[in-house]
Amino acid sequence: MSEKKPHTNPWGGRFEAETDPLVRRYTGSLHLDRRLAAFDIQGSRAHVRMLTHQGILTAEDARQIESGLDQVEAEINDGTFPYRDELEDIHMNIERRLQEIIGPTGGRVHTGRSRNDQVAVDLKLFCRQVAKDWQGKLRVIQNELLLRAEELRDEIYPAWTHLQSAQPLSWGHYLLAFIEMFERDHRRLGLYLELHDVSPLGAGALAGSTLPLDPEQTAQTLGFSKAFRNSYDVVGDRDFVLEILQIASQIMLHVSRFAEDLVYLSSTPVSWIELPDSLCTGSSMMPQKKNPDVMELARGKSALVLGHTAGLCFLLKGLPSSYNRDLQQDKEHLFPAVDTTSDTLDILPLVISGFRTRKDRIAGHLQEGFLMATDLAEYLVRLGIPFRTAHEKVGQVVAVCVREGKRLSDLSFDRLREWIPEVREDVLSVLDPVGALQKRTHRGSTGAQSVEYQLKFWRSRLKGGVE
Repeated sequence: MSEKKPHTNPWGGRFEAETDPLVRRYTGSLHLDRRLAAFDIQGSRAHVRMLTHQGILTAEDARQIESGLDQVEAEINDGTFPYRDELEDIHMNIERRLQEIIGPTGGRVHTGRSRNDQVAVDLKLFCRQVAKDWQGKLRVIQNELLLRAEELRDEIYPAWTHLQSAQPLSWGHYLLAFIEMFERDHRRLGLYLELHDVSPLGAGALAGSTLPLDPEQTAQTLGFSKAFRNSYDVVGDRDFVLEILQIASQIMLHVSRFAEDLVYLSSTPVSWIELPDSLCTGSSMMPQKKNPDVMELARGKSALVLGHTAGLCFLLKGLPSSYNRDLQQDKEHLFPAVDTTSDTLDILPLVISGFRTRKDRIAGHLQEGFLMATDLAEYLVRLGIPFRTAHEKVGQVVAVCVREGKRLSDLSFDRLREWIPEVREDVLSVLDPVGALQKRTHRGSTGAQSVEYQLKFWRSRLKGGVE
């Protein structure tokens, strides 16, 4: 009987024929997972140290393997690592290169380990790093929002609901609203890091190992607070991938709403704000154009992140439990969504610091749209009139103004008394939007006192002072 030729694949012993080249190309993931190389090496080091501590590897084996991993890491960092597509993925590329460097001892690195738990730990280390990075980026955005809120705390504009004029609002209050939104995202990331603080390494293919492994040691070495409780669950778990994408979707939804606001507010018919030239582009045909492309793309790129999140949901929905090769596709959704979200978070502080309000344009609009109608109704409430009655009376006055083409501020005291006999001479001051910030005194409102409280809270919170 002739000796069987060694296979290229690490699992070739069971197979009589080499893998078809088209199958190699179809099943390979090296083009995606090579960005996990640093995490793969980190996991291998922790695994080798555990194996040595448990007496499964000798100290000399461990020394050689760690030395070889150091060289592999250096080659990857300096761009000289010989990637080989036929080895399917980054895990086998690193293992094969390790064997080339230190010889057969390199084959011991995979003792008690499967690519199932190996890729799970690589991905989890990657996702946890992303979560921490995003928390830092969100803090930069929040600090920039706080600076602008401080600057614009006393300026007002006609805020809307349904894109219809509603009530005067402080620009500072508006910007503080987005600090609140991004804080929820920051907290989601914190809860994410707590929930997924579990190491998969040691679970093997699905059932663990007959060798005396110590998953708790590798968990501690890798910075996790605990190891898995159930090997079958953890090798097929991609909740942590889906949830980082769900958080990315929530972040990008907040970004998209902010972007839509700025696109609208900077549009030619509105022009309440102006975006800096450095964040806009022109037209190849129309010389006058200044387009808010950065904000439009931020709005558009949110769709990409939402799409990848939905795509991973569909991928996971049809799978049986434990590991399935379909899970290799998780990176097709994870990496583009992570990159898009990270890039967007990097550019947002430039937008926040760069836009300018246009008081000249805003001033005229403050007298339009009957912004002070609610204030007038609440003025009547303070005179003892039931709110529904006050609402009806003010609505009738607005209807008269609409018919006559007048604004509330155009009405004289005598004219107001024709429709609302209860008003007093101080009613005209109620119709002035300039005083809107002084009339709202309760916490959480757009009033000057409330905005000051919010600013004080966030100054302390962002410096690590209060929860």
